[in-house]
Amino acid sequence: MRPILKLVVAAASDSTRQALLEQLKGLDFVSFQGVVTELSEAHKRIQAEQPDVILVEMTGREIDAALFIEAISTDPESPAVLFALHQEMDHRILLDTMRRGAKEFIQYPEDKSALETALRRYHNFLSRITQAAPKPVAVSSPALSVSQNKLVSVFSAKGGSGGSTVAVNLAHELRAITGKPVVLFDLDQVFNNTAVMLNLKPHYAIGDLARNEVNDIDAQVLAKLVVQHESGLHLVVGSKNVLDDNDMIPPALLERVVDYLTETYTYVVVDLPSHVLDPYHQYLVERATEVLLVSGLDVPGLYRSRQYIDLARQYLEGDKLKLVLNRWNLRAAYGMSNKSLEEEFHYPIYCRLVNDWELNVEAMSLGKVFSAINPNAELVKSFQKLARLIAGLEEQAESQPSEPKKEKSTSASPQPGSGGLLNKLFNPLGRGDKPPYSSQASES
Repeated sequence: MRPILKLVVAAASDSTRQALLEQLKGLDFVSFQGVVTELSEAHKRIQAEQPDVILVEMTGREIDAALFIEAISTDPESPAVLFALHQEMDHRILLDTMRRGAKEFIQYPEDKSALETALRRYHNFLSRITQAAPKPVAVSSPALSVSQNKLVSVFSAKGGSGGSTVAVNLAHELRAITGKPVVLFDLDQVFNNTAVMLNLKPHYAIGDLARNEVNDIDAQVLAKLVVQHESGLHLVVGSKNVLDDNDMIPPALLERVVDYLTETYTYVVVDLPSHVLDPYHQYLVERATEVLLVSGLDVPGLYRSRQYIDLARQYLEGDKLKLVLNRWNLRAAYGMSNKSLEEEFHYPIYCRLVNDWELNVEAMSLGKVFSAINPNAELVKSFQKLARLIAGLEEQAESQPSEPKKEKSTSASPQPGSGGLLNKLFNPLGRGDKPPYSSQASES
């Protein structure tokens, strides 16, 4: 039996409220208790009802509604997705709204059919996820061997931490080291950063197939989605351009694409958007063999990463979540050391990737991978180690690397465990207990 889609609806104008009441009451797969006017009231409803979808009218209150969308979309305790409604299709508002975390931007009430279509698609997606049987967790052999048909999901809990950069260069190094077929799959349906990084312009995207019958989509059609980089790396993207008329990818189509990629390629590296409560994100995390959580050593990035780790402990089976510290040898947050921050994680660190800003800039400017610019760089060696770990060609070490040099400071530095910022960062609720994870770390 399919679940009922629970909605919370916030609309300020009388015409929109009336249109929503009439339309939503006629949909047998949704459940909602009327339409509220104020965003503060909507927030109370969200906390009390834990809805699946939140409809937010933005007309006349664009700034407040955008801030509301960003607050809800980044709240790890809210599983809902947000659909933004506006009486005008203003691309500036659309881009800002999508960046803040909205799943859909719909011109309403002019385009009522678009709202119903989006709701039905999301309802069908949740139904499929609910009915899917849990997949068994694979137990790895202690012997070192190249594992076959791995799906590696890469993401960062905070934008700007380098998740897409890690996905691109990991995929390339996996292909170079193992000699096996590797594809990079960019699932971001708004901004596909990987295509920009590699200076590629795919002719087709998964979104182009969204209106086709899934049963009519065979391997020959799916093969047309693949574009090849000069390095030999293959790429598939969810959408080509943010200004395209991008439909939501139906669950059945996404499953067909993932099945095709995992059957065709030994390694599928997925670049996931940072909205961790996105249902597409959840699906690829569940299917993944490994999930690489990329975090920098800045306080916002660490805070979001720690939140995701706490969330993953509740919902992810086994040890598939791997913590990767990016730009590791940058100076740590003020008054802290890199070592003290790592110790407070109480979660094993899978790999460290050193910082090389000049190599990053040059590679992205030329549309190349790091090793094509400087194959002897320490950053390239870091990615080669990460690739060997993923491929099972190297065991994870347990030695602590030396602390990177930092500039001298005349201010007294707080000690680990002494409270202050460290305590706020890692124990925001004042909890004294620590999760049962080892703080031993691997050498990158």
